Amino acid sequence: MLASAIRSTPAVTEPPPEPIRLGLFEWMATAPIVVAADVLADDGKFVQALTRAPIKGGVPAGTVVLVDLKKANRDRAVGTRSLDLAKGHAYLLLLQASSRARKEPDPVYDLVRGMAGARELPQETSSAVIGAAARLAEIQERKNDALLWSTVPDLLEDPNPVLVDAALELVIKFRRETSALLPVVEPLLESPRPDVRQRAVLVVGRILRKDDKSEIPERSVIVAEITGRARRDDDVLVRKTATAAIAALSDPGIDETLRTISRDDPDQDVRFEAEKALYERKLLRPSGSTD
Repeated sequence: MLASAIRSTPAVTEPPPEPIRLGLFEWMATAPIVVAADVLADDGKFVQALTRAPIKGGVPAGTVVLVDLKKANRDRAVGTRSLDLAKGHAYLLLLQASSRARKEPDPVYDLVRGMAGARELPQETSSAVIGAAARLAEIQERKNDALLWSTVPDLLEDPNPVLVDAALELVIKFRRETSALLPVVEPLLESPRPDVRQRAVLVVGRILRKDDKSEIPERSVIVAEITGRARRDDDVLVRKTATAAIAALSDPGIDETLRTISRDDPDQDVRFEAEKALYERKLLRPSGSTD
């Protein structure tokens, strides 16, 4: 039957995972010390930075740290552009104590993850990023995987958008979507940010595809919501993701919706998404059956 075939087949066009791209939680995980710091100078030997806020590892605010940027750049892959920590800019830094320059007046640190061990703080939202990093660091330092996943629903409802981003990234990458998350993910379908709506659609679509209909009492309402995103969202990527999400479902009327999208959507990529989904669903359908 089409229903069982679609449930056992990957979503039609769900984007492949990006193993190199790390969300904020994963990015910080391996660093014993994380600070938000303002770069003061680069004397050619070390970058001098003033800690603005301690995130993990107990380096107090107001501490001057010396960062061995030359080591990070020396170890970079051939052809990769060198990292520059610019004077007057602020960064999140992943640090570990360095064995070099023991006679320096200030402590010297290497960048954990090398050139990937620094992320510039945006001026307008730096406080949100610092606050989110500190909250995630508290969870990391508890070293309790169950605590992390039990905290995810709270993170998804947090007013700090950086925490919402971090939680969505974790759920998507580690495929931890369950029907229990629907009450906190479903409202994100209305987010003013297209990237949040797109990821919320992806999570909701996975939940609908994974869980039996009896486990989601308002399933038809939720299917209608992501169908609406596929049909009418202002953002092309949201419509494309939502089209892929409904294409993996066995609910009534999906084929007709896909036919409408393939005919009427103003974007060629979305129309192609729907056409491809229709073709793949047809291959899965037993001979002689219809939608």
